[in-house]
Amino acid sequence: MALRPFAFGVRLRDKGRTVRVIQDSRDPKKFEVADQRKGGKSRERKHGSLGGALSDAASTWRSRLN
Repeated sequence: MALRPFAFGVRLRDKGRTVRVIQDSRDPKKFEVADQRKGGKSRERKHGSLGGALSDAASTWRSRLN
């Protein structure tokens, strides 16, 4: 079965904070969640599935409210 590339992107931005879901260029089955803050340290987490990456991105985005 052919594997399609990531057809859409996820980028959430609010007050200097950005959360992105990026497809791994070396292995199209893996995804990375990048949490960047203006003036702060960037955090990157790797996931083996798109569902896991989107779930992590949503959880990270909700955590900014607390």
